[in-house]
Amino acid sequence: MTDQPSYRRRVSDTAAALRLCLWCLLAVAVEIALFLSYRGHDSRFHWFTHFFVGASAALLIMAVVAWRQRWPVRYPLIWPILGHLIAMFPDILFAQGIAHQRWMDVFLGHLNTHFMPGRNLTWYLVFLAALGFYLAVLGRIRRPLPAAALGAR
Repeated sequence: MTDQPSYRRRVSDTAAALRLCLWCLLAVAVEIALFLSYRGHDSRFHWFTHFFVGASAALLIMAVVAWRQRWPVRYPLIWPILGHLIAMFPDILFAQGIAHQRWMDVFLGHLNTHFMPGRNLTWYLVFLAALGFYLAVLGRIRRPLPAAALGAR
């Protein structure tokens, strides 16, 4: 005979793991599409720069939000993708025939990020620091358990 609560928990855990896998696949597919959008424009340089800058900004915002609400942000894979899209928005405009202009730096420093000393290596280190900061925040936040979980009635 099957222990119903234990079985339900396993089914629920499996469903949650499958949802996470689907989110990861979606995030990877979106980033591949963004990478391919730079064909003919030094894809690695432009994609990595704007990914690292956008994802770093997103991770820092995610850390602040998580710290304030004492809980991890919902849909954590969406945030870096949105940050990446914001950072590369002037390139989307460029593909539509709008030349780059200085005001486009409002999109996470779109133009100036390409002139950072060390270029993508520097942005990669910034990204790793932002990721480490976000993970450290997640490791420190503790939301109190509801009274029902503690056995109170």
